[in-house]
Amino acid sequence: MGNLNYVKAATLMAALFSVSLAVRADDLEDRVVKLERMVNSRGLSQVEMQQQIDSLTNDVRTLRGQLEESNHKLQQVTDRQKSLYDELDKMQQAQQSSAPQANSSAASATQPQPTTEQSPASQPAQAAAVAKEAVTKQQSDASPAKAAPASGSENKEYEAAVNLVIKDKNYAKAIPAFDTFITNYPNSSLQPGAHYWLGQLLLNQGDREKAKVHFLTVAQKYKDSPKRPEAIYKLGVISKAEGDTEKANKFFQLVIKQYPNTSAAQLAQKASGG
Repeated sequence: MGNLNYVKAATLMAALFSVSLAVRADDLEDRVVKLERMVNSRGLSQVEMQQQIDSLTNDVRTLRGQLEESNHKLQQVTDRQKSLYDELDKMQQAQQSSAPQANSSAASATQPQPTTEQSPASQPAQAAAVAKEAVTKQQSDASPAKAAPASGSENKEYEAAVNLVIKDKNYAKAIPAFDTFITNYPNSSLQPGAHYWLGQLLLNQGDREKAKVHFLTVAQKYKDSPKRPEAIYKLGVISKAEGDTEKANKFFQLVIKQYPNTSAAQLAQKASGG
């Protein structure tokens, strides 16, 4: 009898242990399922996050490439502008170095002879009137030019003419190149620059009269052009080279007054002895 009770108790304990193991197994399986779900969910989140990181990385690379390209183009423009000014300075120095010789020759060849029609006292007033009229007269015979945006062909021809000056140093060919551009594209936004360069080239060759025409064109017809102060300054340089100091100073003062913060004003200040 005692053995029977022992067997029953053992059987009951084994059954209880089996049930407990089964419950634990189910609980562990549920936990495993939950963990798998969490891992899968986290994995998807990581994949999405990685995709977003890759997309942002590509955007950064694209923007960096565009920035480098823009910086390169800006550097090219800066270098080109510097080359233009360097070449302009060389041409200007060559013209100014020849001006004292021309002035000394003119002074030795001519003697001032005051007459009753034009006394020395009246010369400054007349020079001032001429300078004022040359720059500020009304455009009765030539209306202000309406510049149109430059097309591809205009840019190519203008660049070709500029390269003849900057790269090739072929000033003889540059003159007809700018002249042809002015004729072919009368309404181009590049007209002020073409007139100015042509005037500078002619001035460098000693043809003051033709140079004066182009500088006056810039000063009178293109009043919003950044080339205008330089053109007026060059008119003063020509007047000074011709021995008309009063007229030259009027041009210089006009630049200083209207364009005080420009390089042309600084040059005008030096040229006028200020």
